[in-house]
Amino acid sequence: MNVSSALQTGVIGINRGLDGVQKAASDIAGAGKPQAAEEASGNDLNAALADLTIEKNAAAASTKVVQSADEVLGTLIDVRV
Repeated sequence: MNVSSALQTGVIGINRGLDGVQKAASDIAGAGKPQAAEEASGNDLNAALADLTIEKNAAAASTKVVQSADEVLGTLIDVRV
């Protein structure tokens, strides 16, 4: 696996995690509002909170992938110079 591939995979993971966090936050905001059908998400609050934690951790893991790829790339540049 090359560095650019790892970097790209990490960035994609961050974007997916952020999208998931945004969806979970929306589900949390809409949970427990059955009186306003247009605002209700129809999701359980506990499930939405669990999804938020999962997506947060996924984004954090992808951030570490990007940081590691950055370090490796920096080391490779230092070696080439």
